[in-house]
Amino acid sequence: MSMFSVFFATPKSRKNSLIIGGIAAIILLAGSQFIFSDQQDSTIPTAVAKRGDVVIKITESGELRAQDQVTISAPTDKQILWLKPEGAWVEEGDTLVIFESEKYVISKGEAESNLRIAESQLVRAMSDLEAQRAKEQAARKKYESLLQLAKEGFAVSSEVEQARLNYIELRSKTRSFEAAVNAARANVQRAERQLNQQERKLRMGVVLAPRAGLVVYAPVGNAEDGRKIEVGMIPFEGMDLMYLPDVSSMMVDTQISEVDLFRVRVGMPVKIKLDAYPDAVFDGEVANIADLAKRKISRITGKPTGAKVFDVTVKVIGQDKRLKPGLTATVDIIVNEYKEAIYVPLEAIFIDELDRTIVYVKDAKGNVEPRAITIAESNDRVAVIKEGLSEGEVLLLARPHTL
Repeated sequence: MSMFSVFFATPKSRKNSLIIGGIAAIILLAGSQFIFSDQQDSTIPTAVAKRGDVVIKITESGELRAQDQVTISAPTDKQILWLKPEGAWVEEGDTLVIFESEKYVISKGEAESNLRIAESQLVRAMSDLEAQRAKEQAARKKYESLLQLAKEGFAVSSEVEQARLNYIELRSKTRSFEAAVNAARANVQRAERQLNQQERKLRMGVVLAPRAGLVVYAPVGNAEDGRKIEVGMIPFEGMDLMYLPDVSSMMVDTQISEVDLFRVRVGMPVKIKLDAYPDAVFDGEVANIADLAKRKISRITGKPTGAKVFDVTVKVIGQDKRLKPGLTATVDIIVNEYKEAIYVPLEAIFIDELDRTIVYVKDAKGNVEPRAITIAESNDRVAVIKEGLSEGEVLLLARPHTL
């Protein structure tokens, strides 16, 4: 059947046809204006498709920490008389902490007394062992002598047997005396260690820095309280007092959303900014990405939210004394970089009823054309266009009212 049909009409039908044709023409004209003119949308802001370099990045916040640090623990449970100020830079051998040490003077005297007692007990045990070994040796010689005489017929078997039993009994006692000597020797060693420990504690009334570093006080009690060690407090032995982080190797602990996980890889470059030094930018790279997701913790409520995140560790490249543990950092993970690419604002991107990605292109006459495009990638501000747009084309930043 032909696309076009020819028919003949009566005067009445011709009149009706003219009316219908006129209505159709009006609808067609109106439709043309409805689709292609933006006279009703002249107030919609526009943007121009530009060409240039685009950086695709993921921006997150985090906190600086040292990759490695030395922990300074309390060697005694005495009162702190002096502390090196927190945040101070120290060199190896500098004084960090001074304790009150009178208690250890007394403890050292008691340890010395215990050592003297243990040493005298060892001397007595060794003397007893020596006497016992002499008895055992005499019994052995007597037994061996009677054994020889019995072979020659000058001693009876009962005498030999009695001598053998006496020798066995004395040899058994010798082992007991040897055990007593070993026990006494262990007591001496234990007393020596105790004395050395008290002497060490006495010497460590002054704690020196084992290496250069930045002084960071250890928290006390609940971390939420924000309390740290201070002069006058009495720590328990082994308690963390302060840390000396190695600021030559700093890290940033941050998190990424699960929707960004596929975009981030170990080794990606990172730009780092510190809230404390907003004008400084430090280089870094992604060092580690956690294998398991976890619930994101709300900074306001402190409770888990519905969002899932992955822990990411960023290594800071280079050294700088401004890089201090605990500072808040903003990290830009560089996902991709495009050179001389066509890009448009995200506000110019829309999805039509066919689920296509489109933009509304406005020509020099003011006509608006919906056009399907292909996006290569986007960041939080612009989208890089792979196909569908040219540099300089004007785009609407909102849907036309007439469409």
